[in-house]
Amino acid sequence: MSTSTTTSSLTGTGAGAGTSAGPSTSGAGAGDPSTSAATTGSSSSTGDPAGGTGGSSGTGETHPKDHCVDGYDPHPSDATMKDGSAEFVKNNQIDLTVQPEVISWMQENEWQAAHFEWHSIRRCNGGMGMSRVNICRSAVPVPSDQECKTTGDGYQFLAMHRHMIQSLKQLWPKHSEQFEGFKKFPTTAEELPQQWRSDFRPWSATTLANAKIGDEIDKPENLSRFPDEGAFGMWLQCFAGQAIPGSSQQASGLHGDLHFKWVRSQNTDHGLGNQFTNIDNYMFWKLHGWIDNVWEKYRVAKGMSPTDQKLKDAVAAQCYEMDAIAQVINPDLKPDEPVDPLPEEAGVFHESVRPIFESAIHKCSGCHAAPGTAPQAGLSLGGDISSTDIVAGLVNKTAKGGGQFKLVVPGNPDQSWLYLKVAGTAGNAGCRPSGGGTCQTGVMPQAADGKPSLTSAELATLRQWIQSGAPAPTKK
Repeated sequence: MSTSTTTSSLTGTGAGAGTSAGPSTSGAGAGDPSTSAATTGSSSSTGDPAGGTGGSSGTGETHPKDHCVDGYDPHPSDATMKDGSAEFVKNNQIDLTVQPEVISWMQENEWQAAHFEWHSIRRCNGGMGMSRVNICRSAVPVPSDQECKTTGDGYQFLAMHRHMIQSLKQLWPKHSEQFEGFKKFPTTAEELPQQWRSDFRPWSATTLANAKIGDEIDKPENLSRFPDEGAFGMWLQCFAGQAIPGSSQQASGLHGDLHFKWVRSQNTDHGLGNQFTNIDNYMFWKLHGWIDNVWEKYRVAKGMSPTDQKLKDAVAAQCYEMDAIAQVINPDLKPDEPVDPLPEEAGVFHESVRPIFESAIHKCSGCHAAPGTAPQAGLSLGGDISSTDIVAGLVNKTAKGGGQFKLVVPGNPDQSWLYLKVAGTAGNAGCRPSGGGTCQTGVMPQAADGKPSLTSAELATLRQWIQSGAPAPTKK
């Protein structure tokens, strides 16, 4: 990520602000009365280098995986990426970004440009269009809800950013802090990452008053200001003094206040004020995460749930629209391709062992998914792959990083590298580097204390399957 002027660098810092986990849902549906008409039920989604386009995992379902509905699988870099923010230095000014792996994924999927064009297509009727692809005349329909003109636009603003936040958390679940918002509106320097504190200046009295309404939106006197979520979204998003349709309420402009508070005048490559790349910025997610947090607080106070179908539909609709815009920007981005359904299978491995690898606790299949997703060490343990093919890739196959060992030796779990790794006994197994390979003896799945994360019952299930000859699944 080089620049053309003076010295610049992007390095991991591990810096963090006071944040809390945002209320992200794990998936979404399609369509919503107050979302744009750009998309409906079928995805025109972009390619997914994270491996989020596969089908079902051996359950007999026949639909291709749709990341707008089913979410993304964890990105392979989730296992190795640094925590916290990264520093980007230019002209002796420090800016903070998300980690380079996240920026690369967003670039590959045209997220920076699609985010900008998403806003641009909502300015088509106001003479404010700055589109780089003439988005107002593209195949993507111009929404009737134009920016800051309707409460429908306010609702779409909230739903689109939730789509982005929850997608990034799905892709990098071990590093979700990068996409979480401030616990409360930051009013002191101490609430900011260290690199931003010297530039902190007091907010105006109006901004502080509006921020207090946001932080305390669940109080009855604040809830009564906003008849629905769209009105609240418009209040958060739009310029101060903008009248909200159908209400005497004036918009707060908190969104703009947060965006332009920490602009780096000599370091704008990934800056909050750079409309073309601002989603690279670490603080972008802190401020939009705060907006998402107060929106969810409003929803809870109104008796709504993060799993409400209307919300899922609205978030999915924004996902589909973002994908459609991305394809206008880069026609080489292909929609999700339908995949052949996986066979219906039975047997001990399919019914008892595979679920261990694919569990939400162990997440083995996040890094060791189907072959087409570049699984770590070439080892597939789940995802869009049949159980028969998983077993074929394990039995009597050389273990990368396991010296002379095979992954699974039928009848002999104590000579099976897969079992030794998950049992935490690989370090004492006498592994010898073989054929230029090394012996990587750490326990898997990785655990903070270095101890096995599988339960004794799960280990017994895996051991018994190998002891019984590691039989392949059967087709139903």
